[in-house]
Amino acid sequence: MAVGRIPGGGVGRNPFGVEWVSGENRVNETLDAAQDPLFGRRRPDLLEPDPESASLLARLHLYRRRLARLAGDAESDYDLTLARGTIAMIDAQGLIYIGREFLLAYADALDVQVGVIAHEIGHRPRRWQAYRSGRKLTPSELHDLCRLEETRADYFAGYALGHLRMDCQPLCAFLEAVEDGPHPEYFPAALRAQTIREAYAAGQRRLANVKKFFPEFARQASAFGDFGTL
Repeated sequence: MAVGRIPGGGVGRNPFGVEWVSGENRVNETLDAAQDPLFGRRRPDLLEPDPESASLLARLHLYRRRLARLAGDAESDYDLTLARGTIAMIDAQGLIYIGREFLLAYADALDVQVGVIAHEIGHRPRRWQAYRSGRKLTPSELHDLCRLEETRADYFAGYALGHLRMDCQPLCAFLEAVEDGPHPEYFPAALRAQTIREAYAAGQRRLANVKKFFPEFARQASAFGDFGTL
């Protein structure tokens, strides 16, 4: 599938994920930004789902539940909502904002959409309090933290796709296609894609072991066990 820019999505900075504070006048405010669940970027405008968007969101909710369990969290720790002018981002309460343009443009690319949701859940916002409880970070330390956080999310996305028997390559291609250039807060898209592929292999190995030794558990715990239980 051809990858195009999502209108209003801001994908030049970060195609999906937590938006961290940047800029010299704001970089030292990051750890004090507990009141801002998007770390310096305002919440996107919410949209009332139309029938097509509602159907696509319902499909993603099935995967959201499974992804939450894979992350070791409760299904209720995360939710999805339709938004304007973004691809996807998560706030401190676990609410994942899904851009309508992205949802519709990639309706036939389920591997990409599930990978994006997995990336958001991989941020595991309940951990964010640890970032706010320490001393203020220098700009260099902040950039290191951002890269670490994005790598964690990328790894979980790849692992989850492998465990769900989906394809990680569309997500890797998506990342590489929307990259505008180097950014201090993110590793290059090619390196992020490598992380996703390595995690994907780990997820496949884990699934194979579970199926081999605990076949009934694997059947009950699979993503397919969630279908039809909205």
